[in-house]
Amino acid sequence: MKRHLLYASIVAFATLLCSCSTTGDQPSTPQTQDEIEAAWPNLYDVAEVGTFVKVMRDTTGMFIMGDDNSTEANEAPAHVVKFSKSYYIGMLEVTQAQWTAIMGSNPSDIKGDNLPVNNIKYSDATKFIEKLNEKTGLVFRLPTEAEWEYAAMGGKLSQGYTYSGSNNVDEVAWYAGNSNDNLQPGGLKKANELGIYDMTGNVAEWCQDRCTAYKATEQTDPVGKTGGYAVRGGRFDDTTNGTNYLRCKARLGMEKNSKFYNLGLRLLLEEPKTAQ
Repeated sequence: MKRHLLYASIVAFATLLCSCSTTGDQPSTPQTQDEIEAAWPNLYDVAEVGTFVKVMRDTTGMFIMGDDNSTEANEAPAHVVKFSKSYYIGMLEVTQAQWTAIMGSNPSDIKGDNLPVNNIKYSDATKFIEKLNEKTGLVFRLPTEAEWEYAAMGGKLSQGYTYSGSNNVDEVAWYAGNSNDNLQPGGLKKANELGIYDMTGNVAEWCQDRCTAYKATEQTDPVGKTGGYAVRGGRFDDTTNGTNYLRCKARLGMEKNSKFYNLGLRLLLEEPKTAQ
């Protein structure tokens, strides 16, 4: 009888120890999407294409896309846009060296390894991204217009500036007034509120979707499906007069086969590998 009691006590004690050990060793796992995304690093480096900046999603309705006061009809009506997921966006535009390392050739009209790649069609950009995704195992793509504008405006840290990071275009942009009519290496001007460079000026940037007419209704993750393919950000040879494509809110639609010396791309990364 004593042996049975002793054996039962030992088993019970061992079970208790195992239970405590298992509970104590288990890491705390984020349970909500907000917790998961909050755990992502603010900056994420990818050897092939540089540093990416986390853009935390807005679900409160603080982000107003478009501008009812603009003289450009395609920027109205202003409307609330929300996002179902946070994302990363390139701190800099894709350079010619980065492009060449993936594609094996450089299509740029204005050449320089550290200059933004230029003279690329929409399909060129998507082919580059396909090869990059295969090589890295990550999911890159072009940003939608909404994702681009939200990041350019500073995301949840936005101060509502006209240009990406300032109301003074010279602080943040290479444009006709200061570029000497040439492309410049990225990251030399002031960054915006999130730490992203050159979303105003230097090369204009392809977006994933099309320059579809806005609607006044609130939207989540909007994707334009009609019209020209959206191009954002202005160019090194743009002026601040007239339509002023350097503004964060400015939109331009182009044919997908368009390619120019002042047109390049910036990448969006859907999530870091550590979060997968």
